[in-house]
Amino acid sequence: MVGETARDRREAKSRRRRGIRVFVVTTLVVALAMACGGVAWYVVSDAEELAGQTASARELLVSSAGKVAEPATRTDLSARIEEADALLGGPVLTRLTTQLTTTGTADARASLVTASDAVRASMVDQARAEVTAARRTLADAKSRGEKVYEATQGEGFDQGEGEYEVVQAGLQAALEAVTTADAAASSSLGGADLAELEKAALDLSRNRSVVTMATQAMVAAQDAATCPEPDHVWDPDSGVVPSSDLSPIPWSPTNFVRTDVLDGLIALDAAYSKAFGKHLTINSSYRTLAEQAALYDPSSPIAAPPGCSNHGLGLAVDIGGGVQTFGTPQYNWLKANAGSYGWVHPAFAEPDGRVPEPWHWQSVLARETS
Repeated sequence: MVGETARDRREAKSRRRRGIRVFVVTTLVVALAMACGGVAWYVVSDAEELAGQTASARELLVSSAGKVAEPATRTDLSARIEEADALLGGPVLTRLTTQLTTTGTADARASLVTASDAVRASMVDQARAEVTAARRTLADAKSRGEKVYEATQGEGFDQGEGEYEVVQAGLQAALEAVTTADAAASSSLGGADLAELEKAALDLSRNRSVVTMATQAMVAAQDAATCPEPDHVWDPDSGVVPSSDLSPIPWSPTNFVRTDVLDGLIALDAAYSKAFGKHLTINSSYRTLAEQAALYDPSSPIAAPPGCSNHGLGLAVDIGGGVQTFGTPQYNWLKANAGSYGWVHPAFAEPDGRVPEPWHWQSVLARETS
């Protein structure tokens, strides 16, 4: 350019260089800002996902209380939630740095998934255990109901508008429902559907209550039909106790009582022998249904009807040797001491009772029957 001095040329070149530097710096700043903005957006988005997962994990922690087979799984989930909360509660720059330098929220999410899955699996294990336990208790209730139902077949009576038959039909229906519920529960155990398992446990419990109440109603109806006195109680086991549940009385081996009350009777006899120099005289003990039927006389209160006697349960004995009379030293000694060994003289057999029987003694496990 005409008239341009060397100084002018140097200044123009310097300006061009400064422009280039400004352009480069500006470009770098814009690029960096765009890049950081992208990372920041990613971190924020990732944090939102972690927050949602943490909220779900917290709901699971609350809903699983008391429903896990292994409590440590909930402890671990709680710890993972606290870690996620700490990460989410930090400054954005800290989370950004953490995200760029470590696996950050990805680790937290993975930990929550693992811990949550462990809790759910433990809930399934617990539900399975509850179904299994409920099946056992229902089986016991069903067994009792079936025994009562079978014992009452052909024993009906006309009461009002067939109330006995209605009760009997109710028990039969309850037993059939038990079979259905148990089959459904058995099927649920083969899967891992928590809702299905919980429903099965609930159905089993409900059916157990229904069959238990139906059984009790049947016992009450049979008692009303069979046992005329208020201190008589009908029992389907009376007179048909399995021989495996009975034991002979050592000093009177032709007489039997239920095995679980024998030790108390032996101890009572030992104390009685020390006081009187001889064993208790056992005149009667367990009676079969047929033996009770042979003794029963509807015109006499002495023997209870078949099915209504504690003799039929192996829980009662008739004692002689002086005990068979009120006021004797032997009777008085038993009155004073028998209770310490689990044997008593029932109220109905007292001198002022319904049937005064000084000879009748029974285990404290027996109900107030003759």
